[in-house]
Amino acid sequence: MSVRNLLDDLDWDAIIDHYHERVGVHETLLSFFNGGDLVKFSNLLVGVSDVHGNYSARDHNLGPRILKENPNSRRRLHDVASQFLELDNARKVPEIIRGAGMKYFQIGVGSEASCMLNPMVCWITNTRTVWAHLVLKHGGDVSLANDELELYHDGDRDSEMAYENWRAIHREMAGSLDEMTRISMEYVDGDALEREGLNYLWSDAISSALYDAN
Repeated sequence: MSVRNLLDDLDWDAIIDHYHERVGVHETLLSFFNGGDLVKFSNLLVGVSDVHGNYSARDHNLGPRILKENPNSRRRLHDVASQFLELDNARKVPEIIRGAGMKYFQIGVGSEASCMLNPMVCWITNTRTVWAHLVLKHGGDVSLANDELELYHDGDRDSEMAYENWRAIHREMAGSLDEMTRISMEYVDGDALEREGLNYLWSDAISSALYDAN
């Protein structure tokens, strides 16, 4: 099956709604950051106060653990966020996450936080977006994408090898996500969406729908 065949079957109205919801959370997150509200900001950044703040944390119930099991966690998340907001190159995201040294704040949760803060630059590297990237890489072959995705789930996810694997695929993904956005304009009113400032939250919304549909 081709990539376009897979995209043909998606509910694009639902994807647009999903995108707008996440853009709203992005704006709220920035308002908490700029207002210096560490509690509201950190709770939203790791999906505790609103599951739409960080799906990667929500899916594995990591938000409460990040906050409780890391000393001075709220201030450290604010400091990491400051670095994400300064980025003009998302390939630096894994190194920032590594440098933060926070338990359970790995590339999945961390890259999603970077995108929710700085979506014009940073993309999300979690199971859903990696799978969508692999589907494009393999020309729509879902079976091959499933097989390759398993390579990223084998073993200890907190290990050095796991970090290197996820860092490597993070650096590969921008082209696929940009291509997905380009193709998506065949299914939606691209002019209207582009006027709103399409960003990597859009490709994430498509990736999520694609993953759920398959």
